[in-house]
Amino acid sequence: PGHRTEPRYGSAVNSPAGRTCAGKGRSMDHWNVFDANCLVGRHLKLQEGGRHSAAHLLEDMDHYGIAEALVLDPLGRENHPVDGNDRVLRQTAGQARLHPVWSALPTGAVDEQPEPAAFIADMRRHGVAAVALFPRQYRFELSDWCLDDLLEPLAAARVPVFINPTEVGPGSGWQSDATDWNAVVGLCRRHPALPVIVSEFRIRRSQRLLYKALDACPNLHVELSACWLHRCIEYITARWGSRRLLFGSGWPMLGPHMTLATLTTAEIADADKRAIAGDNLRNLLSWCGLTHPAVEPPPPADEFVRFARSGQRPPTMTFLDCHGHRGDRACHYHLPNATLPGIVADMDRLGVTRTCIFSFTGVFSDEQPGNDLVAEAVRNHPDRFVGFTLVNPHRGREAMIAELERGRQMGLRGIKLIPHYQGYPEEGPLIDVACQWAHDHRQIILNHHWGSPAQVERLVSTYTQACFITGHATGAYAAIMAKHPNLFVCSCPLLGPRACEEMVRTIGADRLLFGSDLEDLPIAWGLGPILFAHLSPDDKRRILGGNLERLLETYSQITDAGR
Repeated sequence: PGHRTEPRYGSAVNSPAGRTCAGKGRSMDHWNVFDANCLVGRHLKLQEGGRHSAAHLLEDMDHYGIAEALVLDPLGRENHPVDGNDRVLRQTAGQARLHPVWSALPTGAVDEQPEPAAFIADMRRHGVAAVALFPRQYRFELSDWCLDDLLEPLAAARVPVFINPTEVGPGSGWQSDATDWNAVVGLCRRHPALPVIVSEFRIRRSQRLLYKALDACPNLHVELSACWLHRCIEYITARWGSRRLLFGSGWPMLGPHMTLATLTTAEIADADKRAIAGDNLRNLLSWCGLTHPAVEPPPPADEFVRFARSGQRPPTMTFLDCHGHRGDRACHYHLPNATLPGIVADMDRLGVTRTCIFSFTGVFSDEQPGNDLVAEAVRNHPDRFVGFTLVNPHRGREAMIAELERGRQMGLRGIKLIPHYQGYPEEGPLIDVACQWAHDHRQIILNHHWGSPAQVERLVSTYTQACFITGHATGAYAAIMAKHPNLFVCSCPLLGPRACEEMVRTIGADRLLFGSDLEDLPIAWGLGPILFAHLSPDDKRRILGGNLERLLETYSQITDAGR
């Protein structure tokens, strides 16, 4: 009663390819996914040709096997809730798979938002499923004096409330760890009947606060597009239960590929996967009697999409990973099950036969203990790990060479640079010390970021016997790559729905290498954008292992490791 007219189970719904149906058996490709976090409409940073419409979203949902989605309009997030709340109703009209979300403000300015009772009545009348709050964007607090006259009636009706602290505007880039957990816990405790969902761009170093908040607040949930964390799904499910997690993609700023592949391949029970994929959200939305069409997605486009959608990997499908960290729980944020046996087990489960690894410790502190951990991994699993020596240019030329030699004697046969985090200039003169070593020993050298195109061209043309990898996906060096064969790009991260395809158009499938960034990120989080990409299976095979296999036959040979 009071919600939008929608077809019942068994009736047909038009979409670009998918269809709704009743009485169909659920294949392993179909977890009945309900995306909790999508934007539909033109937004501030929409690029030419960028995906943003309801038709684009439905097309992508079919490709990924997603049944339904909650939809917010960017106007309600970026400019003013009234404009976005009105437009999202038009954007979702007649689309049974898309359910509108309204943005809200604190009460007070009586001319810009109806008083709470009327606001909730309007939500019921228009079939609006949930409320989103953007405290930083609209400069308000989560405190009792600011919000409770809005939250009390929402809690009485059990309306789910999404809290997103990410600010959008000129100059806003990556914003990690933006949630005010103290304020969120206070809000949850004041309103224990209110379903609260935290959703931000990225939870990283604040994850221990997330854990304490889950301890403190039984009504707190987390939307997964923010959780770029190693084994986060497994850890939270084991400790607090799967009901605390909701699948969300962040479309179109982020693609569903990362979070969905991480969920479908998670080491949890199928019942928990199905709950996280959509059933938890459907339960939270029961307050308004929302109708959920039964959707049978079209078949997967290829075997790689089938694996990503189902979580079931064919035994013959394997991968090589150019970018991994070794931490053994020794990191400034929590790494669940990050022991060496745990990492090897994850690699086995996900089909990663070999990984190039380097330390966490040297990124933020003393590189030598980290290099020792990497050497231990290589000693114990020489067929699974290619160890890279991480060096810190602050130490000076002689100390860098001494550490590279020590790494070589321990069986490490590549080089890792990360001056961006160490506070050394990306184009400082001691970068050449590592490049010269890589050239002299014909090694792979991976840097978090190499600096300007002019710097990169100088390096690759001077140190021609080294193989250069830029550690994170970028097309900035495409012109240089067209002229020099010894420069490659790691795939991590490919954030947008078509980021992998765009990268291949820019640099070519033969110059892109799959990199997971384990243990920082889940392995499947890095696999997802490539598995789901609209590319030929042959191109996917090159990126997922063929390219790196070819490089390891040419560079960083074991005979150079001093054994």
